[in-house]
Amino acid sequence: MVESLRQRRIIAGAAAILCGVGLSAHADEDWRKLRDFKGPIYGEPITGETPVGSNGARDTFDKLNMTLYAWLPLNAFPGPPSSGNDIWGYTSPSGREYAIIGLSNGFGFVEITDPQNPVIVEHIPGPNSLWHCVKVLGHYAYGGSEGGAGIQVMDMSQIDNGVVTLVQNKQHMGHSSTHTLASNEDSGYLYLAGANIANGGLVAVSLANPADPVIVGSWSTRYVHEAQVVTYTSGPYAGREIAYCYTGSAGIDVIDVTNKSSMTRIGGINYSGVRYSHQGWLTDDKQYLYMNDELDEGASVSVCTTRIFNVSNPASPTLVGSFTNGLSVIDHNLYIKGNKLYESNYRSGVRVFDITNRLSPVEVGYFDTYPGSDGFQFNGNWNNYPYFASGTIVLSDIERGLFILGEGDFPLPSINIEFVSAPTQLSPGVATPIVADIEAVGGEELSPGGVVLRYSVNGGSTQSMPMTQQIDGTWSGSIPALSCFDSARYQILATAVDSSIYVTPWTDASVYTGVEVVLSDAFETNLGWTAGASGDNASSGIWTRVNPIGTAAQPEDDHTPAPGVNCWVTGQGSVGGSVGENDVDGGTTTLLSPVINLAAYPDAKISYWRWYSNTAGAAPNADTFVIQISNNGSTWVDVEVVGPTGSEVSGGWFFHEFNVADFVTPSANVRMRFRASDLGSGSIIEAAVDDFSVVALTCEEPPPCPADYNGDTTPDVLDFLDFFDDFGTCENQPGPCGTVADADFNGDTLIDVLDFLDFIDAFGTGCD
Repeated sequence: MVESLRQRRIIAGAAAILCGVGLSAHADEDWRKLRDFKGPIYGEPITGETPVGSNGARDTFDKLNMTLYAWLPLNAFPGPPSSGNDIWGYTSPSGREYAIIGLSNGFGFVEITDPQNPVIVEHIPGPNSLWHCVKVLGHYAYGGSEGGAGIQVMDMSQIDNGVVTLVQNKQHMGHSSTHTLASNEDSGYLYLAGANIANGGLVAVSLANPADPVIVGSWSTRYVHEAQVVTYTSGPYAGREIAYCYTGSAGIDVIDVTNKSSMTRIGGINYSGVRYSHQGWLTDDKQYLYMNDELDEGASVSVCTTRIFNVSNPASPTLVGSFTNGLSVIDHNLYIKGNKLYESNYRSGVRVFDITNRLSPVEVGYFDTYPGSDGFQFNGNWNNYPYFASGTIVLSDIERGLFILGEGDFPLPSINIEFVSAPTQLSPGVATPIVADIEAVGGEELSPGGVVLRYSVNGGSTQSMPMTQQIDGTWSGSIPALSCFDSARYQILATAVDSSIYVTPWTDASVYTGVEVVLSDAFETNLGWTAGASGDNASSGIWTRVNPIGTAAQPEDDHTPAPGVNCWVTGQGSVGGSVGENDVDGGTTTLLSPVINLAAYPDAKISYWRWYSNTAGAAPNADTFVIQISNNGSTWVDVEVVGPTGSEVSGGWFFHEFNVADFVTPSANVRMRFRASDLGSGSIIEAAVDDFSVVALTCEEPPPCPADYNGDTTPDVLDFLDFFDDFGTCENQPGPCGTVADADFNGDTLIDVLDFLDFIDAFGTGCD
């Protein structure tokens, strides 16, 4: 009864939090956690003094290349707390290591210098909530919570002496609740995300006085769920502080936060299939970013899927791949240390991937804190911290508390897979073979039946089929026959007898037979574009199709290779004119495409090259370039919002391509519009567009194959038997007659020996 009452109080308190923040951008995530909340799982702690086999819990956790040093269940902490949440780490100047775990009733500080014998040093009370977050800068831990209290400032300067002090619960400028925290050790700033101020956006906190945090600026365009903030030391962004913000259904926003009083978006991406961009982390060289979408599993994807982005240009992230270990679970938080990625995936625990090959991560270890069940539920491993110099890893678990782990050498699986045939274009009506060279190396052997082709069709559930080894040594499987414009994705999973697993990245494919260019417009002549739309009010810089003269803010040449010279630009200046001559001033100017009939092209793609500059003038970086699409001429959807600052909006031609269906349903009345605005004062705004193109896949279903009598797409002995059975039943009867197809094979209305001979001839010919 006590446990039941406690659980009800936790759920009621968390529900009150949701009511307090209203329908925030993360409420969709939060109610699911409340729905799946199971209550605490208490038990006896596991430490180095616990003999193997004496505590059944020690043996219940599945693991690979990881060792359980210790487990402190929730009832080991004061209260006891009813749930666990975030976790972070701290190493004191003496080298002693500490885990800081978020609990429903505050924060627990645990010394793990001897990881097999952890010692709870202190418990700092906090608001009652399922959600807490903690980050460390210097010898202070900063805590936040959905339950209020602002920023909890906790002094760890005496932690080696067993003392952690709550300095204050700092509430400033109306701030009380926070969803997550981010810190940048290089700049010394703390950041709030999903707080009750600034529209839930990204809020910068100065720690000039580390005991007294002060809010100094914010980016409030939209709700930010989590962020990673880094300082660049080389390249075009050297000296700039950049935040990668994970903004739910809006995808990823990249924000320049160098000037805390004027944080500005430099770029971002709203990737195909986005459900809830949750959290991500950069590689050490800042070239790639790995991201978890928390609500796509069970929706737009059928297995736990982590996306990979190239961020070599932070202003223009591009989706370059994804990976999975094939489990039907939800991904949550991930961190990168060198060439290892540590990902906390709720019911499957922490999964460790080798990312030496950035686009083909390989799972090399795991520890599952939620034994006996995977699934698309919000239970189990919340977070991990892998950055201790000792190599110790700490995990937080919603129901089970604190886990302390050691990691092995993480040997790479002893399996090599190289595709021989991995098509992205599939032909309609026929099965598609997938062929690969697969071998176990280093004296290892493939597990019997351990090579599997996994595939899904049109976003459905994942299917598996064994692959077979051919005479030439390759392995072959096939995707079944699909229809025109179906989509499929596939991968190969191979297992060695030592249980090493290799899973290739997913390959996406579509069923089509050709590509049709619906529209190709280099703007050398006007094919129906118009400058001006309802609501336009710019006094200068009106869109015009010209051979641009060029300034420091406007292109001197169009994008099209010679002999092309024309493009659309926002106002043509004069030879020798000033940089801001005839730029956009006083409002908005719109370039509107002709009507594009895409009713027959459900998978059409639109591409274009664009130029934008807003970094010049006395008051730069105030405006954006908005590209939109409509399928009815009245309702418009953003395709891109470029700006308001950064290298990408300082000029230069940039290419963009998108699937129309990702934004609107293709119709007979599709239009695009490009809107450049100068809504401030003193800024110089220039935009341009060139080489606009619309392409669509085409597809023709193959004619029926006479030899495939039973219609199962595979002409074989079953067709012969089915025809023979029908023919024996129907002979000398007027047609039609037959169960699947017509035994009147030649169509002369009489079923006789001629039908039999014609079928034998067709069966011998087979199907191309």
